Formats: sequence, C-alpha cells, structure tokens
Amino acid sequence: MAITLTASLAPGAEVRAVKVLRHCFAHIGGTRSGFTGGCWDAFDPSGMRTASTNTFTSDDLIACSLLSSPIGGGAAVSLLQGRRREFEVLLEQIGPDRDFITLDTTEGSEFAPVRALYTALCSLPRIGQTHATKLLARKRPRLVPIIDQVILEAVFNGAPRQWQLLHEEFRAEDNALWNRLIRLREAAGLGVEVPIMRVFDVLAWMDGSGNSERALGNGAIVDTLDPTVQLRDMGNRGG
Repeated sequence: MAITLTASLAPGAEVRAVKVLRHCFAHIGGTRSGFTGGCWDAFDPSGMRTASTNTFTSDDLIACSLLSSPIGGGAAVSLLQGRRREFEVLLEQIGPDRDFITLDTTEGSEFAPVRALYTALCSLPRIGQTHATKLLARKRPRLVPIIDQVILEAVFNGAPRQWQLLHEEFRAEDNALWNRLIRLREAAGLGVEVPIMRVFDVLAWMDGSGNSERALGNGAIVDTLDPTVQLRDMGNRGG
C-alpha cells in the first residue's frame, strides 16, 4: 500500500514547498509571524541537549508544547523521575541518531529498540501516537518520523505500519523523495539542524491541516490542533 504525497511533497511542487517551509520557519517576533513549531529543532534553553541524548528532560517536555502536544503531569513525573532510568536504558539501546533512510527496514531488529521505547511511552498516562512520536523525534530527530492525527489521515489514510510505509516511499526510485527533501531544505534556507524527517513532517502537516493554503494565500494560520484531535490521539497506538 502506497502513501499519499500531499501537494507540497509531490514532484514538481518545489516552489510551493519552499514557500510553505519559509512560512512555517519564519522568525517569531512581536508580530507573531511563523509557527511555534519553527522553534522546535533548535530549542535548547538549558543548553544541555547534546549532553542529554539518552535522558528525557524538562526541555524535551516543553518542546512538545511547541508542536501543540503538551505532556501531562502524570507522564512528566514518570519520564523525569519515577521511570527515568527505564527510559534512559531504552534510549541507550537505540544508539546514536542517524538518518531514517539508512535503515534496511523498520520491521527488523535494527528498529526494534525504537518500537520498544514507543511502546513504553504509550504506557504513560494520556500518551498516544502523537505525543510518543514527538518525544522520540525530540531525542532522535533524524531517525524517528512524527506521526500525528493530521499526518495519519493526510499521508497514510489511516493505514497501519506507517513507519515502514514511509521508509519504503523514501527509498523508492533511488531515494527520489528523500533527495527532493534535501534540496527543498537548502532552497528554503534551512540549516542542517532541521533534519530531513522534519522537512517531511512540516510539509505533510502544513498541507494536511490546511495551513499551506493559508500561508500561500496570506490567510490566518492555525497553530494548534483541535482538542478533539488530541483526545483521539490518546487512544491511538499505531506505528
């Protein structure tokens, strides 16, 4: 089963995609231009991100709020205190960050530690697919795709095995989509601190949420998921 490439991800849509990326990553100043999610990739207020690659921190939890997915109190206490060491071990088992496309598959032993951590995250109170994949992407941004309700519907049409479907799409036709995303990142003026996984995530989410059309038409942006979407995610255990 193939995934659906949204309008900004399709071949030949490079001009559109660059405009959407620039809009999403626009500087957030007093005039409220851009999205809070544009701060996600470089968000490191404590200056400890590099030193805490195998530990969930308060910065990681706050970062999720930049993507409209705040982490609730019960999950926060478990991540930062009660089950802290359990999650550190799971992160250590994943190993260092690396590009998603370098995997042979997401369904074998190589990706199994990611799935193990995903399952553990989903066991926390009020944590579903959206919150879990954003926490994973915070710790391994080049390796783990974010899948929220918007992307699940717009790209995957609600189908299971989303990680493997996306991996197959990235590697199809000599990595055509992946290489196109690399070019789009450069054309949009984004640095390497914005991983290719995020370029995909941003374009898919902007299209699926309707914000691409608002951006291209200078309409009002919608920087928060509908609460009913977040509630649906709490019961979603896909991946």
